[in-house]
Amino acid sequence: MLGPSGEGKSTLIKCIYGLVDLDEGEIWFNKHKVLGPSYNLIPGYPDMKLVSQDYYVLDNHTVEENIKDMLIGLSDEYKEKRSHKILKLLELESIKHLQAKNLSSGQKQRVAIARALALFPKLILLDEPFSNLDKILKDKLFAFIIHEAKKKHSGVILITHQAEEALKYADRIAVLVNGNIAQIGDKNKVYYEPRNLKVAKILGDYNVFDHKDFEKDSDYYKSKKRILLRPNQFKLSDKKNGDLFAIYLNHFFNGKCFELLLQTKSGKEIIIYTSQAPKHNGDFYFKVV
Repeated sequence: MLGPSGEGKSTLIKCIYGLVDLDEGEIWFNKHKVLGPSYNLIPGYPDMKLVSQDYYVLDNHTVEENIKDMLIGLSDEYKEKRSHKILKLLELESIKHLQAKNLSSGQKQRVAIARALALFPKLILLDEPFSNLDKILKDKLFAFIIHEAKKKHSGVILITHQAEEALKYADRIAVLVNGNIAQIGDKNKVYYEPRNLKVAKILGDYNVFDHKDFEKDSDYYKSKKRILLRPNQFKLSDKKNGDLFAIYLNHFFNGKCFELLLQTKSGKEIIIYTSQAPKHNGDFYFKVV
């Protein structure tokens, strides 16, 4: 679930977990109706785990005890094996004997995630819980979560305001606009075929063309509809095979690729990504890929 701050993402995920009463509508999970705190003395459901931005831990327990606390009723051998795996995954081995109250906020965050992953649930809800994790650890963690989810046929719902995170880790994306789901579906379809410009903007840079921006031999020239294309949907071409003619204005290196600022024949400014810096500051032809 992707959307800017204040769109109700955290509220929605709390509703799914049963922490908030619904004013209208219903939520069902595993053929059971999800009820809020007005109906449940202890909110939440055993088949769900919520990792929130509050990262709940047992302060007077050690890091290792926090994980084993989630494995009550299982054999000591399994507890040792599973806790060791989770400690290693989240790089907590060196502090496993420290009490949680003595940890930094970033370390507490990892312990909270470790507790949720100790016994993988049927549904895990992730409310932007990775803000203090470095990129490599985040990638490693998501690889583990995806593997566990597929192995156990579980579901994962991630809330984020970062389009890059949603596109990288999700199979399907729901985009929230003005408190409503504006579009939901396969991430590639939502990214390349956004329902409107608000959805397009949330997911990253985009260009809007009309047919007159394209060369007459291009299939896009025949279109009478507004054409939305992402900056990565182009490659440099020659005049004969080009779909689009553009005039160079400037270029920037963003650390991953070069962003070319260009102008179409109709005077519209656009952005196109390339892997290499332009070799000249003249005119360009591009093929849509």
